[in-house]
Amino acid sequence: MGHTVRVRYAPSPTGMQHIGGVRTALFNYFFARSQGGTFILRVEDTDQTRFDPRALQDIYDTFEWLGITADESPAAGGDAGPYVQSERLDLYRSYADRLVQAGRAYWDYTSARRDHDAESNSGEAGGYNYEGRDLTPERVAEYRAAGVKPVLRLLVPADGKTSFDDLVLGTIKRKNKDLPADPILLKSDGFPTYHLANVIDDHLMGITHVLRAQEWVPSTPLHLLIYEAFEWEPPRFAHLPMVMGKDGSKLSKRHGATSLIEFRRQGYLPEAITNYISMLGWSYDDSREFFTRQELEDLFSVEKINKAPAVFDYKKLDWYNGQYIRRCDDDRLVELLLPYVQAAGWAAGSGGDGAGAEDRERLAALLPLIKERLKLLADVSDLLRFVYEDVNSWSLDDLIPKKATAGEALAWLDAATAVLEDRPLPEAGDDAAEEAYTEALREAAESAGTKLGNLMMPLRVAITGSRVSPPLVGSIRELGMDEARRRIAGARAVLAAAAEKNA
Repeated sequence: MGHTVRVRYAPSPTGMQHIGGVRTALFNYFFARSQGGTFILRVEDTDQTRFDPRALQDIYDTFEWLGITADESPAAGGDAGPYVQSERLDLYRSYADRLVQAGRAYWDYTSARRDHDAESNSGEAGGYNYEGRDLTPERVAEYRAAGVKPVLRLLVPADGKTSFDDLVLGTIKRKNKDLPADPILLKSDGFPTYHLANVIDDHLMGITHVLRAQEWVPSTPLHLLIYEAFEWEPPRFAHLPMVMGKDGSKLSKRHGATSLIEFRRQGYLPEAITNYISMLGWSYDDSREFFTRQELEDLFSVEKINKAPAVFDYKKLDWYNGQYIRRCDDDRLVELLLPYVQAAGWAAGSGGDGAGAEDRERLAALLPLIKERLKLLADVSDLLRFVYEDVNSWSLDDLIPKKATAGEALAWLDAATAVLEDRPLPEAGDDAAEEAYTEALREAAESAGTKLGNLMMPLRVAITGSRVSPPLVGSIRELGMDEARRRIAGARAVLAAAAEKNA
């Protein structure tokens, strides 16, 4: 297949795609594109006990959502297929026989009970002391007569060392005597372990570079021994830095969402996820933060991958997402927000379907109110609740600013309401009128002997039912003055009752 760059992402369909796996996929994809090479998706499903069809579908859904297209895959096909390991079992068995004939592997009849632990990177639970290495023909016959099915083990040399030059970590050496004891290559059910299937597939698929997580570093010397046993040239390895939580431990569910499907549900955009995850352990320079997918396809290089662990910062991802929402075309943003508006029961249909032109126009008209304040698409429900639902009860704690009394809050609400009644609301887009309106409110606050924030808080809560809301003048304009007056009167009654009680 020549020396063109060929890389692969090879997930196991045993759980949903998580941040670490998605980063591995993206790094492989961008490396292939930047080198004019080939990106392959291979499904490693030899662990049949943990296989989950939902996880398999999630791999395809993740690629589609991120806009990643594999050049060769189970769906796209290709000359090196099949691209699903469970469809390649005859291949693994035939190559396993070659290792036995070459004296580099042997059938072990003593380990049937430990077979279930064969996938462990560092050996097997219960330990293996080479008892299957030198079985006599008579002993083998006894095992066979008893119906014992053997496992195939790699014969790891006791002497010497195995080393490789990692493109990220530099030279790594391991003494052979420190490697796991003769790891299992084929399990007794005929399925290969990760070690054997991975090496055979990478060789037959012409993989030139393996970009994978650092947790595979301990397995790499074993893989190199398998390449050597077959007399094959190994690919170049690049082990990617760990992704950590802010507390310095490996990123896990206790830090927050880690599976991509959770981030999608919360309302992150694919371009924000792609941009942020690509910066976990890779940087083009010390300052640039924003890259389109096309730019990453052009600019990515293995040389700029860092050795140090990357820290996953949820707040930083939120910031990225907010930036991408602001850049979003309004028509697209309406379609992205519709499922959340529908889930709240404010529009017909579900998941973007069923909503009519009227629902879309209503949401489009509200975008100027909320676009600057959205961090996640899911935020739309809290920000627009006051428009779609009646506010007819008010929390006293929300109406009264910190360190103020109910009487003071009542006076501030009346002062702010007087400004509302004294001048017409500025029209949308009239920045000068908006500024004059804000100035009038600021003067009212000075006259009342307080800050603008204190004056506005009771009015904001009266109108929206919440301390966090879109711009207040725009919110009132959306509701109309009659509805605004009704809500202000309701909130005023709550404050008046509390002030009288405390008098």
